[in-house]
Amino acid sequence: MAGLAGSTTTSTGKAPLPDACGGLATMDQGMIKAKFSIGHDRIDHEHQVFLDLMINVSRANEDGSSQERVLRLLEEVKKYAEFHFFSEENVMIDAKYPEYDAHHKEHRILIAALDSKVYDYCAGQLDLDALVEFLFEWFALHTTGSDKRIAQYLSG
Repeated sequence: MAGLAGSTTTSTGKAPLPDACGGLATMDQGMIKAKFSIGHDRIDHEHQVFLDLMINVSRANEDGSSQERVLRLLEEVKKYAEFHFFSEENVMIDAKYPEYDAHHKEHRILIAALDSKVYDYCAGQLDLDALVEFLFEWFALHTTGSDKRIAQYLSG
């Protein structure tokens, strides 16, 4: 991946997202919401907030923000991911979701991978473009895979 498309939202309201996320760079916010909606209002809302936080990191990258600023934004993403995962896991526990253990493990793996990527970024071993790409791919794959299965189970 060469980097990000666009610099901020365009005049048509399109978000500057990596093409690795299934063409998100050319979708407006409504289409993005539809693509990642799993049909559970709370989880869908949390996914939108999570996506907005990742867009903030993307914009900081494009704007040439300081490493200190970028690290604060990445910490915000991590803290929100931890909150969201905990919240999502509560939904699974309440519903007696049979794949809870595997999904919980996936959440822990994702947080560990994020920590590793941020460490590599701080050490100069990973550029911010690659870290941003990782964030969007992680979000896209997890949301459209594992999280969709939760929704399927909940809808019965």
